[in-house]
Amino acid sequence: MEKHAISRRDFLRYAGLAAAGTALYACAPIQAPTQAPGTPVKEAVTIEWWTVSSEEYNEQVQRDLAKQFEASHPGIKVNVTVLPESGFQDKMTTTLGAGQGAPDVAFFWDNNWFPQALDLRPFIEKDNFDTSMYIEGFWKTRALWGDVVIGLPLGVGANFVMYNKDVFDEEGVEYPSWDVSTEEWLELLPKVTDLEKKRRWGGDRPRGPFRAIWFNYGARLYSDDSKTVEGYLNGPESVAAYTWLWDLVASNTTPTPADIEVLGTEGTGPVDLFLAGRLATATLNQGHMLNAVNAGANFGIVPEPGVPGNERWVNAWSLTCSIWKGTQHPEEAWAFLKYWVGPEGQRFLMENGNLFPSIRSVLHEYKDADKDYVQAFFKVLELRQVAEWRMTHLCERTVKRAIKDVWDRINLMQIKRDEIKAALDAAVPKAQAALEECVVRLGS
Repeated sequence: MEKHAISRRDFLRYAGLAAAGTALYACAPIQAPTQAPGTPVKEAVTIEWWTVSSEEYNEQVQRDLAKQFEASHPGIKVNVTVLPESGFQDKMTTTLGAGQGAPDVAFFWDNNWFPQALDLRPFIEKDNFDTSMYIEGFWKTRALWGDVVIGLPLGVGANFVMYNKDVFDEEGVEYPSWDVSTEEWLELLPKVTDLEKKRRWGGDRPRGPFRAIWFNYGARLYSDDSKTVEGYLNGPESVAAYTWLWDLVASNTTPTPADIEVLGTEGTGPVDLFLAGRLATATLNQGHMLNAVNAGANFGIVPEPGVPGNERWVNAWSLTCSIWKGTQHPEEAWAFLKYWVGPEGQRFLMENGNLFPSIRSVLHEYKDADKDYVQAFFKVLELRQVAEWRMTHLCERTVKRAIKDVWDRINLMQIKRDEIKAALDAAVPKAQAALEECVVRLGS
């Protein structure tokens, strides 16, 4: 939202001018507006906007948004190009790498593109653009890059645990509390698991290490300065998180990798299993939440299990929307960007699509904002984001790939519980080598 600070003196002056103009207009004969001979007609500036279609905003909704913008900005035309996701990735990488042919405005969802984004700080300062309207976690992780503002965050998403209230009621089990711990989770899942009669698991497994649950334990993959793995990957917090995973797998309350593989070939993902009553709980996202609402499911939402006394984290995301620093029309591109990702644009995409806005005041205008599950989702969004660490440690994925073997072996029960520390110790040299190679390539 732009702030227009008009003083009382200015207001009276503008009002007086308006009133004087109105009076003169009332006394003067009506004439068609004329243009001085030879005065050049200012042509509208056309900016290029590359985007993709999604569940949150399909192609037609985005074209309608562009038309609405043009109606309120007659000097600017928006040429909309909707690309498939893979095509968008390839074309952005190619044009930004070549330094020519890139769009004026687009998603900058690849961190490698950030150096090609225009620094928005001068525009924000000039317009007194209120950046505090964005939910802080998403502003910090998707708009800032070092001390530079490389974009604005569009929409929000997050992982959380959905639980089937009907299953819990049927089994006479209390719903999980907001503060449910990892140890309580291990006690809870067997109570809602019934593989023999109902082919129902209590829950699913985390998608990978060093996400929300690992951060809830206080675990980090390597040091903050991106130099050291020893004492982090194999530190006590990390060992505790991996041990919790081992206990979860051993509880026989979650689908095995083989189960997931078979179900995947049948086009059955976690949300389908949850809606079919074959998962009593599942780690899902806001899109799945809407699917459950449309299916008439009776469900509740809590964050991923935490650790008493530790800060609670969430896997959350947004999309960075930026201006290419090679644009020939920076002012017009900024006018569109702040409309698209500002209150007007995000409200339009929420009301005409399925977007959950990153602007708190607009988010709380959501049609079902008073529903318990929506309130729980909003509360999850306020938790600290794993992305804060991930966005400032660019080698995280590289190092995680190097230690994937430990994760796989635990999921296949090929490691005994008391062998976890030794397995992590053994993975340290490989992880350290991966980190050092990556830091040279991407920086710390």
